[in-house]
Amino acid sequence: MIIKNATLKEHAKGWGIFVCVYGIVYAITLFMARFVDASWDIQTLLFLNPDSYIPVLDEMIILQTDFATYFFVMLLLAWQIGYYCIRNRKPQAALRTRKVFYILGAVFFVWHALGVFIQDKSIFWWETHEYNIIFLFLGIAFAIGFAIAGNLYVRLNAEDQRKLAHAFWLTLLAVFFVNVLGEDIVKDTVQRHRPLHETYQAWNGQIRPMQDEIVKGSYSYFSGHTSSFWALTMIYFWLFKSWKVRIGLVLWAAFHGFTRIYTAAHFPYCVIMATFFAVPITSTIYYCLWNHRQIQVIAPLLLTSSLFMLAKSPTVPSIILAIIVVRFAIHWFLTRNKPAKPLMTNASIDLSH
Repeated sequence: MIIKNATLKEHAKGWGIFVCVYGIVYAITLFMARFVDASWDIQTLLFLNPDSYIPVLDEMIILQTDFATYFFVMLLLAWQIGYYCIRNRKPQAALRTRKVFYILGAVFFVWHALGVFIQDKSIFWWETHEYNIIFLFLGIAFAIGFAIAGNLYVRLNAEDQRKLAHAFWLTLLAVFFVNVLGEDIVKDTVQRHRPLHETYQAWNGQIRPMQDEIVKGSYSYFSGHTSSFWALTMIYFWLFKSWKVRIGLVLWAAFHGFTRIYTAAHFPYCVIMATFFAVPITSTIYYCLWNHRQIQVIAPLLLTSSLFMLAKSPTVPSIILAIIVVRFAIHWFLTRNKPAKPLMTNASIDLSH
């Protein structure tokens, strides 16, 4: 870790190294775009796209590609809110919060399980799906996920919980640099069409389209689904000192990339380059900016600024920005006369104890 004493020199060094790595990876990614439309890429896509329905696998593919990011973000956000509600409080607060998470798991299970019967209506916001059984599995995943997240308040000590909360802000920063500044601009620069686009009608008739995931618009190079999922998981890959967790996260993210090929939303090369782009950038953020005291202000402000550019109306981004400003204003007021907390001595969480 570069930032160990929170000096200006360390912060400048951390940002300097990160910007250099970011620029190099960005340049290589743009350079490698000249190799799109290679014959092996098309043949691999056709090979990995099955000719007929495969029970269970097809459902798992749609569940992963459509809802995995939503699932992970909801759990991260819920845990972060819970952490700030109970930190510096008595141990009983952790037990109560765990119960709240158990209840949330039950609510989310029922809500999403009802998606088997109700879709695209009111609070059941998801589109109509051919494989509607996936909503039952999504509900089960939420029940298990909230149970695991709630137990972290009890299992982890205060210092490890602080690390987990810090990782959340680094993850937000990673998503900004990987997807907002990276993926969106690279896609508009390279403009490689997706496999199902009419540009490739000479051969894409061989693809079996999946009704729940037919994507023809936007561009393929590189995969935003894949890169964003790596950005969401890589900070936690380095944070948790457990090979079981690390292998699980890598397999999960790799499977997410595979789903984009299986559904013909992206070419294999676009998924590979998305991984190449996201993994080193997110890893460099972890190494260079861990212990950055201002990261919990910088990360949400950068993401909110991007919403102003992407949203059709400024209403939602303005509300989010107001919440961020009020939250940190209250935090500053309550802690203005208190000494700053010491920096975290290491950047890992050991789950073995």
